[in-house]
Amino acid sequence: MNTKKLVVKNREKSELELLEFSDLDIEVEDDCSLVLKLANFGNSENLKITANLGRNSNFDVVFADFSDSNITVKSQVNLNQEGASCKWHLASLSSHENHKKFDISFTHNIGNTFALMDNYGVSREKSEIIFTGVNHILKGAKGSETAQNAKIIVFDPEARGTASPVLRIDENDVKASHGAVVGQLNEDHMFYLMSRGLSKEEARALITLGYLQPISRQFSEKTQERILNLIKEAM
Repeated sequence: MNTKKLVVKNREKSELELLEFSDLDIEVEDDCSLVLKLANFGNSENLKITANLGRNSNFDVVFADFSDSNITVKSQVNLNQEGASCKWHLASLSSHENHKKFDISFTHNIGNTFALMDNYGVSREKSEIIFTGVNHILKGAKGSETAQNAKIIVFDPEARGTASPVLRIDENDVKASHGAVVGQLNEDHMFYLMSRGLSKEEARALITLGYLQPISRQFSEKTQERILNLIKEAM
């Protein structure tokens, strides 16, 4: 797969939404920012994202995976200069027998850097979602802050979800946290919605939308409409 190089420089503030993409090699230089919105509807099955961040740079990723296929995503973000900041937000819906793995990692190479990861998944039928990755604060990277959050709802008995956040902390003067929740669909919520006249499919679609919407709403209206239609079809 070809790798696309993205460079943000000269104090530029960029926002980019991509519906078709390959491997990405990203550089956000000093005092620059990039908001990258990636929506995968089946065009990418194996993807590698590498990013290097400069001084006082900001890199925000919004990743929506609504593909009906297997997918493996490996991302490595390197916070190389003081003031570098990255926020990663992912929503994934998995159905049929699809296997989806997201390996998202941050490395704090210097102090006073910030990284936040939020991954949300819905696993249905016989599919599987795996969230993993390492947040690494190197020795000497004082004042850095890093966090991982992963949540997966498992809709059906044979569906599977795994969340395995890892922290590697080689410095004391830092803030680091992680959380992981994998749980079944709340039957009380389903009962309440169906008692209000919704069908089972409509109730499941509404719960899924509410769970993934905080990320999907970051996209353009046209992309949001496509996501909504895919959720309805999947239910």
